[in-house]
Amino acid sequence: MSPPPLPPFSVIATVRNEKESIAAFVDSLLAQTLAPAEIVIVDGASTDGTLDILQRYARDGHIALISQDCNISEGRNLGIAAASHEWIAATDAGCRAEPDWLEQLARAAVGEEAPDVIAGNYAFETHNDFELASVLATDAPDREDSDQARYYPSSRSIAFRRSAWNTVGGYPEWLYAAEDTLYNIRLRELGLRFTFARDARVWWRPRQTLHGLYRQYFNYARGNGRIGLALYGYWSNIKTHGYVAGFALLGLLHPGFLIAAIAVGVSHVRRNLWPQARLAGPRTGRAAMIWKTLWLMEVVRVAGMHGFLAGRSDRRKDPRFIREQLAWMGRDSLETEPAVFGWQARLLVVASVAAAAFIAWQRT
Repeated sequence: MSPPPLPPFSVIATVRNEKESIAAFVDSLLAQTLAPAEIVIVDGASTDGTLDILQRYARDGHIALISQDCNISEGRNLGIAAASHEWIAATDAGCRAEPDWLEQLARAAVGEEAPDVIAGNYAFETHNDFELASVLATDAPDREDSDQARYYPSSRSIAFRRSAWNTVGGYPEWLYAAEDTLYNIRLRELGLRFTFARDARVWWRPRQTLHGLYRQYFNYARGNGRIGLALYGYWSNIKTHGYVAGFALLGLLHPGFLIAAIAVGVSHVRRNLWPQARLAGPRTGRAAMIWKTLWLMEVVRVAGMHGFLAGRSDRRKDPRFIREQLAWMGRDSLETEPAVFGWQARLLVVASVAAAAFIAWQRT
């Protein structure tokens, strides 16, 4: 029996200010072993010359181009609305698709699982030790064999039926970050069928500077804070770091508290960072990468706490986030606030504030 024919796919992508990489990105889509039925690219009002490059591809008939000031969710929804086919493959500028990326997605579409959503895969293109360490610090070694790969695909490598997109009401346009996470969660909540296409891979380069990495994970966590995702994990992380800071401050009054701060910090590293960081040595053949990875894991955690608190603050200051989420999915938060801070934590806060006030008074 011959294999079933592969369905036509519309490929959609969003872009803003990717002048250096946009041609390589579009060329990788044009070089697919399974040609896209159409390529729709939404430019979010680029100012660096990206739009000029895209207009040349559009004039040659290679892509359909939409240029409009919009965020990522709005851009994806614009592209999908303009596309012509039932199957939509989504990716992002800044990536480079493997030649068989779309073919692998299409083969999964006609597979036995009869999916509504196909989680594609991704890999990292690193150019130096910082970028390599940032990948080792943020990408779980077993990601491809976990539920994360199947049920939480990045929208830089995903395909879904238009009917699935319609069912959830499109990407949530009020979110700047975590929009694809919330979209995936809602797809699953509504019973849409997922599968993982391991070999449908795009490549992308991680952030090239410490500031860029910090901002990336700040924004991810800010989005999570706005939608109420992973609340216990964030608050527990904040509590642990608060203990370290509080005991360290009290250590200015008595060295015994410094010992307590060190003990809590070491416990945090051993439980939360070391299990992944220690794998960096065997994975790269260089023991020094363990310490670079460990450092960046902590930077990412700090960025996450910072962004999460900003996201929770956003919810309090702007009721639009609560109102929009309630209208989009029927509830205003993915999780309820956990009871993380007991009397011990509250006592430490009071003692730390008192210690700081006492030290300031002594210095006057």
